[in-house]
Amino acid sequence: MAEFIWIDWNIEKIAAHYLSPEEVEVAWENGRVVRRGKTDPVHGPSYVSVGVCPSGRLITIVWRYNVDRDGEEKVFVITAFGP
Repeated sequence: MAEFIWIDWNIEKIAAHYLSPEEVEVAWENGRVVRRGKTDPVHGPSYVSVGVCPSGRLITIVWRYNVDRDGEEKVFVITAFGP
């Protein structure tokens, strides 16, 4: 299972779409990458995935890999949303 980086900023962004970090993590784990997103000159490429939350809701997740303070690569969710 992937490890995620959650901060107030991305928690607030997904909460605006009525999603919790737990829902997004499950959807990311059972989802698939549908395309590569934009490439940031500092943070590198982002990706767009789709997956299903435990409630059955299909969501889109925009994310990238970030390296944490220990040098480990983790998933950083930029936003997530769905119908």
